[in-house]
Amino acid sequence: MPKLRNLANRTKELELFLKMAGGQHDCSIMLVEGKSGMGKTSLLNRFRQQCPETVAYVPFDCKGVDSIASFLSEVVVDLGRERFQTFSGKVKLFVQGGVDFSENDIAARDAINIAINSSIDLATQQYRLAELQQAFFQDLASFDSRLVVTLDTYQEASESLRDWIESKWLRAVSRQLHNVATVIAGQDIPDPNNSVWGDDCEHIPLTPIIEVKAWCDFCSDLPDSALPEEAIKAIALGCKGHPANVHQMLSVAIKSWSA
Repeated sequence: MPKLRNLANRTKELELFLKMAGGQHDCSIMLVEGKSGMGKTSLLNRFRQQCPETVAYVPFDCKGVDSIASFLSEVVVDLGRERFQTFSGKVKLFVQGGVDFSENDIAARDAINIAINSSIDLATQQYRLAELQQAFFQDLASFDSRLVVTLDTYQEASESLRDWIESKWLRAVSRQLHNVATVIAGQDIPDPNNSVWGDDCEHIPLTPIIEVKAWCDFCSDLPDSALPEEAIKAIALGCKGHPANVHQMLSVAIKSWSA
């Protein structure tokens, strides 16, 4: 595993995540909101690295794989198809002679996609999805360990996936899946004031970091860093605390300083 690098001024977010992952927090939903370059993906990477080994961690990126079937298959494949007996039974029932769900990971993804998105009428599709999600939640609830599921780049999710996440997944995490915590990060996120699950979520807006000490602490963990505090302060203020821009300028300055 790569060396853990300091995150400038994101300690509180990490502490909150660890409590949530371990079931030691009242909320089980975390919504991380921020503009491009605010460090959302870096924060999720740190969550993954710091997540206790006793907690299963499933990362999902909505960019490129943004359907309900993709989300379901990602969780099932990551956690192990053998642990989703009820769900796999439903998939096999709906596929009927199609792709073998138990054959391999690719076959599992194809089978789930066929079960949900086959060329059938809308009412039947909705019925199948309802049956599959009920079986999916039932299998998740039976896990004997804590689970964390994260969704990054949420603004890239399809409308159908967003609707399902906000109406079904987050409701289940809040009311039914007491062993599951979920983190959603993006430039656009679900409404934290949702009347169904809003009381069970923490809204984390990521803003520019202008604290000089935070950036000095960050630099102390970078290799070959010998930048004086005044130089770090000038870069942080010059970039208006934008994490991605500050990090890039610090990297350039460190190379120039040590050359």
